[in-house]
Amino acid sequence: MKQKKLIVSVGTSAFNEEHNIKNMLESVISQREKTIKTKEIIVISDGSTDKTVKIAKSIKDKRISVIDDKRRMGLPMRINQMLKIFSSDVLVIVDSDMIMKNKDAVENITKKFIEDKETAFVCGNTEPLPARTFLESAINNYIYARNSLENEFSIGSTAYGAHAFIAFSKKFGKFLSIPKNILNPDAYSYFMCKSKGYKTVFVKDAVAFYRSPQSIRDHINQATRHIIGGLQLYKYFGKEVVDRGFTVPKPVLTKLMFLQLKKNPVGYIVLKLLNFNCQYLSKKNNNFDPKWTTIKSSKKLLIV
Repeated sequence: MKQKKLIVSVGTSAFNEEHNIKNMLESVISQREKTIKTKEIIVISDGSTDKTVKIAKSIKDKRISVIDDKRRMGLPMRINQMLKIFSSDVLVIVDSDMIMKNKDAVENITKKFIEDKETAFVCGNTEPLPARTFLESAINNYIYARNSLENEFSIGSTAYGAHAFIAFSKKFGKFLSIPKNILNPDAYSYFMCKSKGYKTVFVKDAVAFYRSPQSIRDHINQATRHIIGGLQLYKYFGKEVVDRGFTVPKPVLTKLMFLQLKKNPVGYIVLKLLNFNCQYLSKKNNNFDPKWTTIKSSKKLLIV
């Protein structure tokens, strides 16, 4: 008997993503569908003032619906909006400044929902594109070193795995409501899933590309936001739970340091100094606006 296909919705929130929205959407509509059927692709413009909406509407695919909201509300509210309106078995959310690595990415991130009916939240894998600047190379050096230690410690087993490419079951998605001030809605979703006893899974072979920040200013902006976003979660889930969710064993951290120093010592030192600055800034200002300034240097993903 032929297995019934899983019905999937794909959603993205876009604020001034004119440089990549076409690449992202084309990478989604070109996905293979052996075990799934993509019913709808929801694009919500979060107050964009550039050509994001025009470009998204220009892509000829009847599954794409573009919601042109002139208000800037922030990512948490837009995710809540997508969770409320999606009408499939599963909602896959991907950041607008990403692209699918291959034609099986969406099918791979959703296959766990077919294999295990208890699965409620799935984290896809994210992979940086080759670096173009010194700083970007230093950031990627950390990612590559971390990935090389997967046999000793999988980052997917922690809250770090919940990053920009995620999927919700209908049951969990319709239950979830993300507070509007949350800076890391992906990690919030992860911890909420865990706290309610639902099953969360990381899928290594469901990969989306992204570009690391290329400038010091953009890195500081992003890294500081991530630190504050982690601290925010204490209020909702408690310090012990959140710290455990982000914990990397000390032996792994030591190896991670040596691998980075071996490959790019100057980059490691510069990145470490910048991250110390981000730690300081996070303590000085812990009221980061979820409607943050766009990190422009990570937006141009087209591979040539």
